[in-house]
Amino acid sequence: MKNPIKKLFVMLAIGMSFVAVQSVSAETVEGTIDAISTRPNVVVVNGIEVYGVKFNYLANQFDIVLTVDQDVSFEVYEWECSAGTTVLKACEITVADETVALRTCP
Repeated sequence: MKNPIKKLFVMLAIGMSFVAVQSVSAETVEGTIDAISTRPNVVVVNGIEVYGVKFNYLANQFDIVLTVDQDVSFEVYEWECSAGTTVLKACEITVADETVALRTCP
């Protein structure tokens, strides 16, 4: 009796995971950097917060050091945090003429 109930719950969980998947698409946030924070890694561009910017990676691998009043463009996607809030997470950054992939956009 236990085994069929387990299988039912597993099938239910798999079915719910397909229902819970949200379609996301990349958007562009571009403009001038208003503020930079390293805890968490956030860049504010024209009043829009972009999370997940890999400052050390950009500096060490590409000699890109972001500064306030710098023009920048981000490819972002919506990310739902464990607290239930939604933020924009960076997957690509363009500074001057250099584009760097930070992570794969879903």
